[in-house]
Amino acid sequence: MAWGKRKPPADKPRWNQDDYHQAFAGKLKEQIAQGVAPWQKPWKPGERRLPKNIQTDKAYRGGNSVYLSVTQTAKGYSDHRWATYKQIKEMGGQVRKGEKATHVLFYKFDDEREKTRVGAPDQPASSPEGKAEKEHTRPPMVRCYAVFNVEQADDLKLERTGDDRDKEPEWKAHQTAERVIQESGIHVAHVRGDRAFYNLQTDKVTLPEREQFASANGYYQTALHELGHATGHPARMDRDTLTAGAGHFGSTEYAREELRAEMSAMMTGERVGVGHDGSRGAAYVKGWLKAIDDDPKEIYKAAADAQKISDYLLRPIREREQETEQEHRTLAEKYSAARSPQISHTPTPPPQAEQPEREPGISR
Repeated sequence: MAWGKRKPPADKPRWNQDDYHQAFAGKLKEQIAQGVAPWQKPWKPGERRLPKNIQTDKAYRGGNSVYLSVTQTAKGYSDHRWATYKQIKEMGGQVRKGEKATHVLFYKFDDEREKTRVGAPDQPASSPEGKAEKEHTRPPMVRCYAVFNVEQADDLKLERTGDDRDKEPEWKAHQTAERVIQESGIHVAHVRGDRAFYNLQTDKVTLPEREQFASANGYYQTALHELGHATGHPARMDRDTLTAGAGHFGSTEYAREELRAEMSAMMTGERVGVGHDGSRGAAYVKGWLKAIDDDPKEIYKAAADAQKISDYLLRPIREREQETEQEHRTLAEKYSAARSPQISHTPTPPPQAEQPEREPGISR
């Protein structure tokens, strides 16, 4: 339902965004304090799936993804798949009596305009190479939808969670993660030591040497976190949490930026297939809790920013994959056309009856 001027039925409680965000913040604060928030928990490749809709097979994004992950942890669900009551019904299932729904938000914008998004550092916003994205000039209409985890329903004929996606070989995940680094256009330096960080002034990510990491997954997990910070540079996404928090370790602003980088590393690590290391968050727990106390909507804002960071880092390789697929389709069509028999659409005249051969010099 939408929040607005329409009155809800007398037997139904009124929903509003403040209540939603307060409930979200309350659940998340408990998990952060216990060290079990979604981005604080480590997992190996193939061990975790971000929440997705079972009917559309699309992953939930931003705050919805984090909120459903929080609920999965709180309720002890092992399945990452969700759906509305109607969707479950359409798939032959039935939500059990007494089961409580989890609510997700859907934002709809009625108006939008094009604005320029910067690309690599050498492509300013005004350059023709800059990408276009949508900018909204009015607040969106917000709708709230009730969804249920599939473990809250009976009679759904589904494969067990974890069996619905083939596990790709580890080398392929590493290859993709390496492409993310290379395609980002961000300068990455390797220095022997025990520090990994992003420097806003030099616009450079510094990582320990590769062989210093216990595993390739650990290297790429760390790299994705630092690349997440680097996306906030003014020449890229121009994120105020990066510029406000830079150089202020221990401050709330610093913690807000770390929250975005860690959540984006979780999302990108899942999408790429290298897993996630949640050990980096221990130093920022107090800052995260204070940021949420100051603004219950902060976690939803951070999740939205994290989703944008992950999309930004993966966009170049996704675009190249689409270009490659299109090239393959074009070549396949040309090859198919070349091998097909040429068909003439001109009607062929019927065969003539064979005439007897005439003897020379005789007229008939």
